[in-house]
Amino acid sequence: MASKRFVPIVTVLCVLVAIATGCIRPGGLPIVVFVLSTAEGESPLVVTFDASGSHDPDGALIRFDWDFGDGATGTGLSPAHTYVVDEETVFVVRLTITDNDGHQATGTQAVTVQPAPPAPVSARVEFVWPFHYDALGDDAANLNDEYFALQNTGMQEVDLSGWSVENERGVRFQFPNGFRLAVGATVFIHSGAGDDTAAILHWGSIAPIWNDQYDIAVLRDATGLIVDVYAYVSC
Repeated sequence: MASKRFVPIVTVLCVLVAIATGCIRPGGLPIVVFVLSTAEGESPLVVTFDASGSHDPDGALIRFDWDFGDGATGTGLSPAHTYVVDEETVFVVRLTITDNDGHQATGTQAVTVQPAPPAPVSARVEFVWPFHYDALGDDAANLNDEYFALQNTGMQEVDLSGWSVENERGVRFQFPNGFRLAVGATVFIHSGAGDDTAAILHWGSIAPIWNDQYDIAVLRDATGLIVDVYAYVSC
């Protein structure tokens, strides 16, 4: 007859005490589940977190502690956090949940944040006063007193290579290759001939360009897109 084995009463008492104090948990640890509204994007990136999928098999969750990975922390079931970076950074988000027995579990996910693209630089060239369409005396004999002005009113230097100006009849002036107009700079385009500089260009025409009574000046970029239009009527 096989002999019976008895578990010492001291051992039974130790197990019961361990269960009662939480050192041994019959139901296991709480389970961490959380989702992100987005895991990647450009700064400033707003991410909303949702830990409603987390649960405790034998009790209830009473606390949600978040470490957003950038030094900021938060609490609650569904917090939101904004990430701001100057260079691409991967943040490790850590969620620690606590149940009603005081037991904890932790889960992590990564959020990748890229720097915001640089703001578009505004480029703007336009006709400005004076537009001297009526030269002193005989226009044909004083072509360089017939001129107009263009100014770079934008925020960056503009390469005017291939840009053009034309009148209502389609007579066209084309800017020389490599001509650049600095921010705030003005260039005068005279109808006659002469030596070109950074501030003065010459159309090289042998006849007046602009009608003394009315005309339209059209500025186009190198692709042919109309950038500015100047229309006048002589009083």
